[in-house]
Amino acid sequence: MSAATLTLPATELARLGREEPRVATFLVFRQLPCLTKDQYAAALQAASEVARQASVGGRTVHHLGGFFIPGRGRAVCIFCADSLADVTAVNERAGVPFIEVLEAIELRPREEA
Repeated sequence: MSAATLTLPATELARLGREEPRVATFLVFRQLPCLTKDQYAAALQAASEVARQASVGGRTVHHLGGFFIPGRGRAVCIFCADSLADVTAVNERAGVPFIEVLEAIELRPREEA
């Protein structure tokens, strides 16, 4: 299986002070029963901070956000990183429970000219 690649938007590249990286996209699936929106937001912040700390020494791990599904106790977070192992390690260090990390390929409809 070949790695999916994601090119960050120019504004994100400028903010990160990097040239155009090519990294894989990963989805982190979470089962978080009884969690409130505010608690999920705090968990996301923790994951973002650990990802920022992990993005040193040539490694790339960026937390791009996520989706919280109220009433279901589920969430999906989106990361771009060099490897699945890096995303897994970031989430373990952040202490945010997850059930699975999968590489994903983003597909969007073509824009009509």
